Amino acid sequence: MSQNKENLVEALKVLKQRILDVEQKSTKLSEQDTRQGLINALFRALGWDLSDFDSVKSELRHKSYNEPVDYAFFHRADKNRPVLLVEAKSLGKNLNDGKIVKQLCTYLGEMGVQWGVLTDGNKYVMYNSKSGSSFEEQKFLTLQIKTADTEDGISLDDLAEKFLALLSRKCLENDQIQCAYENLAIDRNIKEALDSLLTAPFETLASAIRREFKEERVKIDSNIRITQKQIVSYLEKIQDEDGRIFMEGVAESSISESNVLHDIAQSQEQEGNSEFAEKSSYERRTKRITISDLLKGKMIDAGDSWRFENKGEFTWGRVTSNGEIEVNGKTYTTPSRAGKAITKKSSCDGWTQWFFKDSSNKWCPVNDLREQYRKRHGFSENTRIRKAS
Repeated sequence: MSQNKENLVEALKVLKQRILDVEQKSTKLSEQDTRQGLINALFRALGWDLSDFDSVKSELRHKSYNEPVDYAFFHRADKNRPVLLVEAKSLGKNLNDGKIVKQLCTYLGEMGVQWGVLTDGNKYVMYNSKSGSSFEEQKFLTLQIKTADTEDGISLDDLAEKFLALLSRKCLENDQIQCAYENLAIDRNIKEALDSLLTAPFETLASAIRREFKEERVKIDSNIRITQKQIVSYLEKIQDEDGRIFMEGVAESSISESNVLHDIAQSQEQEGNSEFAEKSSYERRTKRITISDLLKGKMIDAGDSWRFENKGEFTWGRVTSNGEIEVNGKTYTTPSRAGKAITKKSSCDGWTQWFFKDSSNKWCPVNDLREQYRKRHGFSENTRIRKAS
């Protein structure tokens, strides 16, 4: 571990304990106390000399009529070029407040600065003013000190690495923050693109499938012509009620013979009913697992708290007795619909972004529960679960 990282890890330990002590005593810190006791200490550990007025300016006004920004951090080689603006609030302040967000993003736009941070000394919400037109698009990551090395957060080592890559003087002056940001954005964008590709309408996915036929990576009967319309029609048949096709889902034809036989055998064993045994394995596979199924199977309980993770921030939901998720007073029939309401995006794989606490108090994706349900009831792992039409 580098000396810089070691020093930062130690500083984060001190800051974490300081935050916990304040909360335990139910003390309310002012914004000034938050800056003095928490924020300044972190930026010193990140290599910034707060006593150097050429490097760090407080209460800086871009124009005489502007409100001042709390911190402006300047490039060592160009004392007229801010590389980072930080707006500080008192510990525990809601950093998602629209007025606060607008305040910082307006500073960034007027001063032509790319990187900005909103912080209460515990949470550090990071913005890239060049990444989108809306304030929400410009927000790209939230780091939190208090939850480091707990089940609700990342390790202190990982937290230190992220702070160093994004807010250290060295990385900001050498523009290495751009590389760190791009790595985060690339992973997120690829995932979102996959989500979009697997969400109705399916024209783009259908075109990709047709290319697979043309490149002969998929063997097809040369006497059969498969049209774009037929592909879209097939995809619409296997979509779930959220209009999505999950990565684990495969067509009936791609299920191995042994899996089909396993489904049939399980059907016969569980039902002992010749009429049921005659049903196709496809009918068994088309049962979609729901929150209600998990409740009936006693894999979860009504009132359980689930946690949704997005851009480093958590949103809490409660499982209701009728198999829905309640979030901020509203109920949603599926994890994906609840996730789309939180992210305000057209697609969301809620089964992988909602987390539950398992028996060992570890946070796990709720999709793990769905996998356990499949195994318990004899469904193939490669089978896409959905309601039969």
